[in-house]
Amino acid sequence: MRKLRKQLLYLALGELAAAFSFLVVYKTYIDLGVASLLALSFLVFILFQGVVYWVFRSQSMGNEKSLLMRKTLIVLRGTNLILAVFIVILMIMLAENKRDLVAGMLIYVFSVIEYINYYWYRLSYGKSGFNMKLLFQAGLQPSSIQKFLKRK
Repeated sequence: MRKLRKQLLYLALGELAAAFSFLVVYKTYIDLGVASLLALSFLVFILFQGVVYWVFRSQSMGNEKSLLMRKTLIVLRGTNLILAVFIVILMIMLAENKRDLVAGMLIYVFSVIEYINYYWYRLSYGKSGFNMKLLFQAGLQPSSIQKFLKRK
């Protein structure tokens, strides 16, 4: 039990480190304008949801039937879809130049992939995280959050 709790906390810490790293890299190298900042904000918002979920899982070992967490994740899943639509529209309207829009769209695509990875299908397989060969062999599996939301 202790080893699993530690692994779950490492997952949370990894998501937090990723969010922080993206912010630092953006501010240091990419800071192009509003469109890319909107996309980055969406990505960080999704990554923080992962942090909250993994911390919850580590703290609720064996008792994962929290109604509040289930409702929160359902609301966040829907909120993410609404935000995804509005962010694309805002990015197109507020892009300061083509580079800003292209960078924003690339970050946005990565955000959508992360959203799918968290809420719908597990896209990372193997120790390296993303292994296309294992993904094709195993097929799309439900994500951890998806499994959690389907439990009764």
